[in-house]
Amino acid sequence: MKKLILVLLFLPLISFGQKIKGKKLFSIKAGVGEWQSSVGEYLNLKTIYAPYTKGVFDGIAKGKVLPIGGDYPLYYQENGKTFSDLDIDMVLLTEDNEKIYCKASGVFNYVTETFESLKFQTHWRFRTSSEKYKYLNDVMGIGFGSVLSADSEYNFQHDIYDVHLK
Repeated sequence: MKKLILVLLFLPLISFGQKIKGKKLFSIKAGVGEWQSSVGEYLNLKTIYAPYTKGVFDGIAKGKVLPIGGDYPLYYQENGKTFSDLDIDMVLLTEDNEKIYCKASGVFNYVTETFESLKFQTHWRFRTSSEKYKYLNDVMGIGFGSVLSADSEYNFQHDIYDVHLK
C-alpha cells in the first residue's frame, strides 16, 4: 500500500513535468574603468558607478562592447562579504555593424577582500532595431557571471542563455 501511495504521489512529477530548453546567446567579456564610489546611499544601501570601457562578445553574433553604460549596483557589506543588486546597461556592436542594447539586473555576492564570487546571476533584456536580431526584443535571457583573472584585460564574463519551456 505504501508503494502504491508513493507511486501515485510522484507519477505526476514524472509524467507531466515540464522540460526546459535553452540556447546560449552570448558570452560577453567586459572591462570596467575607474569606478566612482559613494555615488549615493539609499535605504542603508550604498551605490557606485562602474563604467564599461571595453569588451568583446561572441555567440549568436560576434563583436565588441561599446564604452557606453556600465553597472550601477546597490550594495551592502556584512561579515567580510559584499552583497550587490546589479543594474547593468550595455551596448553591443556586432561585426556586421548592428547595435544591441542590453539591460540586466541581478545579484553579485562576493568575498570583499579577495573578490571571490559567491553568487553571480543575471536576468537580461535586449532591444535592437536590427532586422537580423529583432527576435532578441522578445527574449528574456538568464546569465551566469564570473570574475576574470587579474591578468585578463577584462574584469567580468557574462554567459547568457535563452531559456524557456518546451
